[in-house]
Amino acid sequence: MPSTRRARASCGEQPVIDIAFPLDESHREQAGLIYYEAFRRKLQPLTGKPAQTRALLTAGLNLDRVMGALEEGKLLGIAGLHSHEGTFVRITLRKSIAALGVARGFGAWVGLNLLAAGLSCPTGVLRIAALAVDPIARGRGVGSRLLEAISDKARREGFHTVRLEVVDTNTGARQLYERMGFTVVTTHHYPLIRNWLGFSGEHVMVKPP
Repeated sequence: MPSTRRARASCGEQPVIDIAFPLDESHREQAGLIYYEAFRRKLQPLTGKPAQTRALLTAGLNLDRVMGALEEGKLLGIAGLHSHEGTFVRITLRKSIAALGVARGFGAWVGLNLLAAGLSCPTGVLRIAALAVDPIARGRGVGSRLLEAISDKARREGFHTVRLEVVDTNTGARQLYERMGFTVVTTHHYPLIRNWLGFSGEHVMVKPP
């Protein structure tokens, strides 16, 4: 059964934000939409078919590895978690080709799985493979709550490091992560993709739980 933790969204009489992990099946469609919208700029050059790509991602979510932030039952944000035990989304080649055609399907299969899985996770590292908040809930501390809950989970389960990656153009997200205790340990540079995907590198950031 999913576990749920509660916390005030902010000071005053704001609605309560619940943190649920794993995420219930009833939230799959909204989780897929939030994930797709957050990463659409990265995904669209790979696929060219928004509706099919969104459906493919939604079906591929492993909800056992998705943490959700909810307000009165409405999903506001998600965190997709990756460790040596697995990742939060997996797209098969067969389903990708069926949804997008042979050429786009193969490219999407490669790109989507790299985006979801990233570098391999050694034992003891909990990776935040995706952190996404519904646009209507941004600025309300949803991302911070998810990050706090992830650190709590990492401590309880004996992970020694929480890791994430943020692209070099997303300065707002990097500032949030730094406020939450993450520091940059290395930067990967991809200058050839700036005109295609809108960024040319990503920072690897870590923190102890």
